[in-house]
Amino acid sequence: MSSPHLEAERERLLQLIQSIRNSGSVAPINVWISPAPKGERLYYKLSSKNPQHKNQHLGKAGSEKYRDWRARIQRREAIAELEQQLSMLQALIDRQETSAGILDVTKNTN
Repeated sequence: MSSPHLEAERERLLQLIQSIRNSGSVAPINVWISPAPKGERLYYKLSSKNPQHKNQHLGKAGSEKYRDWRARIQRREAIAELEQQLSMLQALIDRQETSAGILDVTKNTN
């Protein structure tokens, strides 16, 4: 049996991930923003290994497209961090359940 505190934290992380997903589009993996200088001015483009997103021009740093993709990438990174925390937490939960099972077996053999 796992700790109710760990289960509550697991639920909280899942809710945070869902909340981020509900807040807007999430950038696919392997998509990033790259500078695309044009003379004296600095513009940005979307770079990717995926041809669908490769070299889309985003304009200047304050443009709507740039801000939209920056937010999508930030959401992706936040979700990745939360999923990593969730994975570590799940390992703790699994470990507790395994330990509880071992303790039950040793109790029954005495």
